[in-house]
This record gives sequence, C-alpha cells and structure tokens, in this order.
Amino acid sequence: MSKPAVDYSLYLVTDTGLNHPSRTLVQSVEDSILGGVTLVQLREKELDTEAFIALAREVQVVTRKHNVPLLINDNIEVALAIDAEGAHVGQDDVSCVEARRLLGPNKILGISTGTPEEAKKALADGADYIGIGTCFMTQTKSPKRTLGPIGVRTILEVIPADAPLKTVVIGGIKHDNTRRVIAHSAGSNGRILDGIAVVTGIVGAVDAKLASEQLLSEFKAGFDMASQRLQGKVAPAASVEEVLKSFPRLLTTLREKSPLTHHISNYVAMNDTANATLALGGSPIMAPSASEAEDLSKVVSSVVLNIGTLTESFVECMLEAGKHANAQAKPVVLDPVGAGATTLRAATTRRILNAMHVDIIKGNAGEISTIAGIIGCQSESIAMRGVDSIGSGFTDPSAVVRAVAKRENCVVAMTGVVDYVSDGVRTVAIENGHPYQGRITGSGCMIASSIASFAAISPKDHFAAAVAGILALNLAGEHAGARDDVRGPGTFRAAFIDEIANLNPEQLLTEAKVRTVAL
Repeated sequence: MSKPAVDYSLYLVTDTGLNHPSRTLVQSVEDSILGGVTLVQLREKELDTEAFIALAREVQVVTRKHNVPLLINDNIEVALAIDAEGAHVGQDDVSCVEARRLLGPNKILGISTGTPEEAKKALADGADYIGIGTCFMTQTKSPKRTLGPIGVRTILEVIPADAPLKTVVIGGIKHDNTRRVIAHSAGSNGRILDGIAVVTGIVGAVDAKLASEQLLSEFKAGFDMASQRLQGKVAPAASVEEVLKSFPRLLTTLREKSPLTHHISNYVAMNDTANATLALGGSPIMAPSASEAEDLSKVVSSVVLNIGTLTESFVECMLEAGKHANAQAKPVVLDPVGAGATTLRAATTRRILNAMHVDIIKGNAGEISTIAGIIGCQSESIAMRGVDSIGSGFTDPSAVVRAVAKRENCVVAMTGVVDYVSDGVRTVAIENGHPYQGRITGSGCMIASSIASFAAISPKDHFAAAVAGILALNLAGEHAGARDDVRGPGTFRAAFIDEIANLNPEQLLTEAKVRTVAL
C-alpha cells in the first residue's frame, strides 16, 4: 500500500477534555470534516492503550467514510493496531527515526518542532511534515515561549524551497489570526505554510462545521496573500511623482473628514500628540484601556501604538487595539519608542509585531535597527541612549528601510536629519524640517500621529500617508522656525502647533524636498 496523498490545509487535533459538551468527540470529528478539515490527529494523553484503540476505531470509521487521513499522536502501538494512515510524535516522544522504522515507509509521519535546528533534523530524519509551534498561547500547552509569525518564518527559512517536507503551524490558531499568520510567516525562500493545526478553535466551538469552514477560508486567503506577495503579483503602486501630486488633496480631505484616531500613547507626549492631531485637522481619542478597544475599533479610522510608556495595562491595550483594528481593516501605526534601549522595550516591540499586522512602522535609526534584528534583517546595529539614537546612523539608510518594509510587508518611516520612507518598492528621502523639532519632547510622536491621520484617509496607499504625514509636520517646523517670535525650543513648540494648523495644502507640493532613492 502506497503512502496516501495528504492535504494539510486544515488539520484537526483532537482533545476530549476541550470538546464541546453538546456533542461527542466522534461527532466533532465528523462535523469538522464536513466543514473542510483535511487531516485528523487523534491526541488523547489520558487514555490507556485499550481505551485509546477503542476510540481510534470509532473515529476511523468517520475519517475513512470521508477519505480523510487519520494520524495517532504519540502512540505507535495504537497507530499500528488500527492501521492508521500515520502518526505524530513530539520532541520528547519516540524519535522520528525509530517511529519511521516501526511505521514503515508508507505511513505519514509528523514531528513537533520549535526551532530551526529541530526542523532541519526532522527533514534529515525522514519526517513527512513538521508541526511548527507553539505560535501563540493556547489552552492545551504552557510553552516556555511562543514563536509568533516571526519565529515561524525563521523556521520556514531553513527548509529548502524544493524540500518535500510539509509544514503546519499550531498553537492558538483561530479564525481571526489565521490569515495574518499565514501571510506574515512566509519565508524569503518562497516557503509558505502548508496548513494550520487547530484544537480548541474546532472541537471547543459550538458549531464545529462552521468553525472549520471559517478557518479554511482564512487559511486560503492568507495563502493567496503570501503567494501574491512572494511572486510580486501585487497591484501596481502609484509612482512617487503621482504620490507627491496627491498631497494637497490628501490634506484637504483630512480636514474635511477629520478622521478619528485611537491613540495609545505615552504620558510625556500625550497632550502634544492630541494637539498636533487637532491642528492638522484630525480628531484624537486618547484611550489606554483594553476593555474599550473593541468598541473603539468600530468607530475610529486608524490606531497609533506608542510604547513610550511601558506598563502592562498599556501593552494589553495595544494588543487589543491592534487585533481589533486588523479585524476592522483599520490602519495600525507603530511608534516603537526606545525599542533598543532596554530588553523590555525590544521584547514588547517583538510581541506587538507578532500579535498583529502593523501597516506603518515609524521610528528613528536605533528603533529601526532593533526591529531589523527582531525580524531577521541583517543591518548595522545603531546604539540608543534612552529614546534617542546615537552615532552617525546607517551607512545606507534607504537600503535598511526598504529591507524591513519588504520583509514585514508594510511601510517603514525612519526619522532623522533626513527622513526615509519605503514600502519595499518605492523609497524616498525627505529633506524638509527644522533642527528645533529634535529639541522638543514628543516631536517624533507627533509625526506618528500625523501619519495615522493621513493613513485614515489613504487606505489604499500607506506609503503616501507616511510621506505626507512626515512632510506636513516638517514643513510646519520650517515655518515655525522662521518666525520672528520664535526664540528657542520653548517658543518653537507653540509656534509649531500654530503652523501645523496654518499649513496650506498647496505647500505640500510646492515646498516639498522629497527625492526618490533608486534601488
């Protein structure tokens, strides 16, 4: 008998203890298959061998009726007793090599992996697939650490593109995060996850069939997004020249619509970011409570996540706000204030990037350097002192922002004496601005708020929003610095807010010092 063909798209892993009380486990399996489950693993850690075999035979009647392969978790004896299509083992179970010897060459064999080294060993040892995890926190396990899409991608990238080893992700996979996990974990080597492995999201659901349908739909959507991005099959972007011409219209639209932006910001700059948003023509709501993030996501037009004030309640609010903004397709702007200054700030930045899709990242050279390291982009390391970068910056800043943007599938805006913005394809340098902007607290935070306001009315081109958001405040800085009543940073602060409000839309076109940076 030859090895069965396997579709790993939607992989159900059972758990009697989490099964919904309205039905038996066997009913859950059948309902899930009717909803689109393509592979079933029977995982029952608490049953003795005799009871495990009895349950496995019941489940097998259903899986064979629907021609869906059945695998047995961590019990080769049970797999052989019922002639299952294969088995799955963990790192602490029987070795992959021994499992293959016992099962023979024509059975499906999978193994759990949590590191690149384990993935490479699984390939060498003859596994058919690996279960990569734990991706997120889950009810079934208490992992020492979670991988998130960034960690999953790191593992995918050590598997050669032409290797026969298949990959599924497991751990906290739900219908509201599946698409993002699949799209964002795709490796630079062209590898995309072959499927998702789900426990609670199916067996614990009130309607296992509906839950399976939703999960499969989200997996396919994420796979298509990843495929199109890796193959370069994305809608052609407007040229930089076309983007520049759109700026007067964007500012006019912003002032007409006054989009509401949800700020989770730091206490130091909160008042300044609110005033800058109002002066620009937007509408801020400063709401650092996780309990209202879902309700706000339905009425706001964009979200700013600023990690300047690092308390657990702020972080939890950011995670909730970002998750719900993603669900509502509202743009998320991350300002990783001081990301490289402490271990906590770097870890929080990683946590946010793993938990949601960030549409625009805005930071200084030190912060972008930290993010490059988190996501596995090679770049120079830029030191930080508190929330400020120190040193001369990157040798080639445009290459760094382009690489980070391309890897994270987002827009990256790096501020400094010259600002750089890239979406991975288009890259520009912005040479407007005034030195006093760097001598007042919160000027960078205000730029993040400005970007978020423009992103709210430019949903199809976040690159344009980021460039416009920086340019608008830099022009206001130039105008404020040139005023006769400005004597230093203190008087500049008040004049700066005034000049943001006084900006003429046409000035964004006529006074812009924006140049395209060629690849």
